Amino acid sequence: MKRVLFILAILISTIAFIGCDDNTDMLGSSIVPSGDAMAIDTMTFYAKSRSIMANDSILANTNRVYLGKHTDPETGTIFSSDFIAQFNCVENYGFPEEGVLGDSAYKIELKLFYNNYFGDSLNTMKCEVFELNKKLEEGVPYYTNINPEDFYDAQSKAIAEKTYCAIDNAIADSIKNGEDYTPNITIELPRELGHRFIKKYYEKNAAGEHIGKEYFANSENFISNILKGLYVKSTQGDGTVIYVSMARINLYFQHYITSESGKKDSLATAIATFSSTKEVLQVNKFSNSNLQSLIDDNSCTYLKTPAGIFTEVELPIIKIAENTDTLNLTKITFTRYNQKSDYQYKYSIPAGLLMVRKSDMYNFFLKNKSYDKITSFYTTFNSTYNQYVFNNISRLINYCYAEYEKNTAIDPDWTAKNPDWNKVVLIPVTTTKDSNGNIVGITHDLKMSSVKLRGGDDDIAIKIVTSRFNEEW
Repeated sequence: MKRVLFILAILISTIAFIGCDDNTDMLGSSIVPSGDAMAIDTMTFYAKSRSIMANDSILANTNRVYLGKHTDPETGTIFSSDFIAQFNCVENYGFPEEGVLGDSAYKIELKLFYNNYFGDSLNTMKCEVFELNKKLEEGVPYYTNINPEDFYDAQSKAIAEKTYCAIDNAIADSIKNGEDYTPNITIELPRELGHRFIKKYYEKNAAGEHIGKEYFANSENFISNILKGLYVKSTQGDGTVIYVSMARINLYFQHYITSESGKKDSLATAIATFSSTKEVLQVNKFSNSNLQSLIDDNSCTYLKTPAGIFTEVELPIIKIAENTDTLNLTKITFTRYNQKSDYQYKYSIPAGLLMVRKSDMYNFFLKNKSYDKITSFYTTFNSTYNQYVFNNISRLINYCYAEYEKNTAIDPDWTAKNPDWNKVVLIPVTTTKDSNGNIVGITHDLKMSSVKLRGGDDDIAIKIVTSRFNEEW
């Protein structure tokens, strides 16, 4: 009977505490001796939180890049986004063996395809394109504070430039409304670049061997020998940021083909394409000054992307562990403050939020980890209650305290040497799901978003359901 009452008490407490929770994580002993009784307690502890600069913790390598400038209404300064892209070459790509007109390009262009943007659709923006003289290296983690000058000659003249708007009114609506149309910015590149592509393909060594084919055998050879990449820099305008899903180089060339007469005397135009795909590197460069003013605001904490402000939370691990027995549920809630609504263009609210130990925040993304509900947790924004809720972080509390006990027994100064042992960081993220709806990938959310959370000088409540032996029961 006592066992039944105990189970009922746990169930009632759980339902009242979090409603429906798919991660109860009943820690501690799960077998209750029949002769013992247990009591269920609810307790509240408090965590400290503050805003921290993301700095070099946001990986720049993504499948989407961003281009443009926008004055941040929260700081009054301009956020700027540029990017570096390398281009994929189809394996063993080949130009026609013969008949290419003058071994020269007819036209070459860079197309930046996008489906979304932030800001003014008709605002006039300008970008410049530079050729890299040093390639990005596979396996090297690049971050959004990357210095593009490490990869191109900053004193060189741009090879191309383009003035554009997010919506191109010069294109007929009948074309824009077509199923095959994707909005894009088309930047004409110098024909000399196209000439080089073709001439390199037909290159022979001193022995007359056709070595140029090897330059187009795969992406690595293409990048090393033909084009190391392009840096696209936003130079003028304010108010629009384009979310570029793919960059593509189109090289148009003319060559002779066999006509009906049987002679190779008909001139045709062909196209060679080289795209920025997941097989090659693309990296974002973000800059936003005066973020320190938000960091110093102790009335709240911030989550801000893509410029980079996270919320750090210091959990009262020791106090919880020393004042509770078995943790059944540990719930922490972060409430969003409503922000000004008179901004012309509103930042979005991050849909997904990762909670990860501060000491793991680099490796989590570097190693493409998924949340494990021990040292990392994922939740989504609840628009009904204006909150991010982590329903049960009991395993995190137990994990951290076990680590604390183990290490301080060896080294009493361990906490001083490891000041982040009891801290987690809240990071806006996006997820990739498989066909069954399971999350298989987590990456930084790089859209234009910003939220203010309750915190700073206002402590964050941690609600706990705990069970303990009650000998007097």
